[in-house]
Amino acid sequence: MLRNELVSTLAIRISQLKIDHPIRVGISGITASGKTTLANELAKELQNKNKSVIRTSIDNFHHPKIIRYRQGKESAIGYYEDAHDYDSFKEKLLIPLGPEGDLQYQTISLDLEKDEFVHPELQIASKDMILIVDGTFLFKKNLIDLYDFKIFVKTDFEIARKRGAKREEQAFGSYEKAEDMFTNRYHAASKLYLEQHVPELHADVVVINNNLKNPEFS
Repeated sequence: MLRNELVSTLAIRISQLKIDHPIRVGISGITASGKTTLANELAKELQNKNKSVIRTSIDNFHHPKIIRYRQGKESAIGYYEDAHDYDSFKEKLLIPLGPEGDLQYQTISLDLEKDEFVHPELQIASKDMILIVDGTFLFKKNLIDLYDFKIFVKTDFEIARKRGAKREEQAFGSYEKAEDMFTNRYHAASKLYLEQHVPELHADVVVINNNLKNPEFS
C-alpha cells in the first residue's frame, strides 16, 4: 500500500470512532521503527480533515537523569524500567482525556534538555479532539486500557537499527557507536517489551514499516 493511502485509511478509521471524550490514539513500536514519522503524518492528515489534534510523545514525560540513568547510561534494563514517568503520563494526559476525565491536560512534564520538571498552564480539550501520542513502550500492561485506538509499527530490528544509527550518528560520535547503543540498550529493551507485553496482539492496526514508501497494513 502506498504510504499516503495508509495514512488516509488510518485517519478515516480514527475519525469514524464514536466516543464521548477525546479519541486517544497510541502509536508504539521498537525504537526507530518509524512511529514518530507516522504519528506526525497522521496528525497532519487529520488536521487536513478539519480535526483538532493534540500531538505529543512519551519522550515529553521522561524521568530526570538521576532516575533514568541510575542503572547506567547504556543499561537496557535501565531504559526499559526507568526512562519514562508513566505516572505523570497517565495522570496529566491520558486519564484527563478519558471517559471520566476533566479534559484538563498537559503534553509535557519534563524539559529533557534542561533536565527540569515543567508545570505548563493546563490546556482544556474539547470532546471532539484527537490525541496522537507515540512511544516505544506505550502498550505496557499498565497503560494498554488508556487508549481508544492502538497502532503498532512493526519493523525488523536490523532495519530499525540501521535507521536509528544513521539518525543518531552525530549524537553518539560515530555510526558504529550509535549502532552499538541501539543493539545493547534500545533494542535490547525493546525485545523485553515485545516478550513481556506482546504489544502487537493488543493493537487495532499493525503497520509493517520495513518499506517506508510502501508499508503493509493489517
